[in-house]
Amino acid sequence: MLSVDRLCAGYAGGTVLHEVSLRVRPGSIQAVVGRNGAGKSTLVHTIAGLVRAPSGRIEIGGVHLAGRQPHRIAQSGVGLVPQGRRVFSRLTVAEHLHLAAAPWRAPTSGGEGWTVARTLDLLPRLAARLRHRGCELSGGEQQMLAIARALLGQPRVLLLDEPCEGLSPDLAARVRELVNGLAADGLTVLLVEQQLQHAIEIADRVAVLEYGRVVYDRPTAEARVDPAPLAAMLSVAAAPMPPPPNRSAPRLWADTPTSPDPSER
Repeated sequence: MLSVDRLCAGYAGGTVLHEVSLRVRPGSIQAVVGRNGAGKSTLVHTIAGLVRAPSGRIEIGGVHLAGRQPHRIAQSGVGLVPQGRRVFSRLTVAEHLHLAAAPWRAPTSGGEGWTVARTLDLLPRLAARLRHRGCELSGGEQQMLAIARALLGQPRVLLLDEPCEGLSPDLAARVRELVNGLAADGLTVLLVEQQLQHAIEIADRVAVLEYGRVVYDRPTAEARVDPAPLAAMLSVAAAPMPPPPNRSAPRLWADTPTSPDPSER
């Protein structure tokens, strides 16, 4: 289980997350939606260790992770598929997979581990593109590569930050189908999604972030029956005024890149 309890985090100049709490069961999908700037990506980055959390707890299977270095959190079973994919433009698909499948990364759940062969079976399009560089892939292929790279880290928890962004409807549907299948196999999934309809289509629960606070967290079955109240919460017209800024903020890890490679699409 992924447990986030009263988590606060942000960047130099202001706090973004204000006592955020979430529980995600194994084999389930928790969607997080909200307007631009609500703190969705900050939440994902904080769980992955890319943003420091001055207070609150992050646990996987009862193990406290907040405050650990990002690579230690990854070794504990957290996989990240970042917004914008962030593949290396000059590396081939085969090189991406070789680097992600480090020999010291044993499966963390005791089940079948993710190997290069298994990821290529799941994502056969990558098998046909092994010699192509990251910059030569389509947006959908880059997204598949980002997911494969995360799976090869043997995660118990998969963090996906807007995985359907910029994809055609057909490719976006394929990504959602893929994520749904991973959860069905027992993976714990935290899905950040900009489109409400996409979120309630596959998630078990949906939470709404508003200025860094959870203002809604309920089963998606309710939203499927009547999505209007939830959609109204996400409309720009319904947005309340933001709270005054908190200047006592944490900072990013000094050695963590904060922007994608300029050559990425």
